[in-house]
Amino acid sequence: MQRVLAAHPQSTRYVTSTRHHCVAVSIPFHRFLLQPSSPSAGEPAPSSPAFIEVVVVRAGTHLFAIDVEVAIEIRGPETFDRPGSGARPHLTVRGHALPVVDLRQASGLSAFAHGCPAMLLVQNSAEIVALAVDEVRDIESVPRHNVRPAADSPFGFCSNHVTLDALGEIPLIDSSRLR
Repeated sequence: MQRVLAAHPQSTRYVTSTRHHCVAVSIPFHRFLLQPSSPSAGEPAPSSPAFIEVVVVRAGTHLFAIDVEVAIEIRGPETFDRPGSGARPHLTVRGHALPVVDLRQASGLSAFAHGCPAMLLVQNSAEIVALAVDEVRDIESVPRHNVRPAADSPFGFCSNHVTLDALGEIPLIDSSRLR
């Protein structure tokens, strides 16, 4: 269950529990229920075409954002299943084998060996992938005008940058580019 530790009434930033680097939830793949709470009423924040909600994750020293619309489930520490030598690792979740995308390795850092401290299940075009990360930080609501094309991004899986109040400009992951 997601727990909001602090809501900043002067902004749209919400801080979620990071005691164990992420919050584990158990929900079906076809539904996504994670939303930051409204700072005033404790109700889910209303969606608005003027805003985008992003999940902020960390891989090594790099911060990334991903649209909350493609996030399915935040999970805690995970151990990968390795079907054979040289084969892509996968994560078995409720009987389904999901391919693992190692965000550390994808961003040019050393790969996770056999597991990761946190995992974000993400809808990637026609399939669900398990995004291996060091930490799932928080969910933030950002004005859409803070999303800009990333012409010079070193990360092929990021087509835009998003500017967050406290973190500055960070790459925005395009889930359809995760391989």
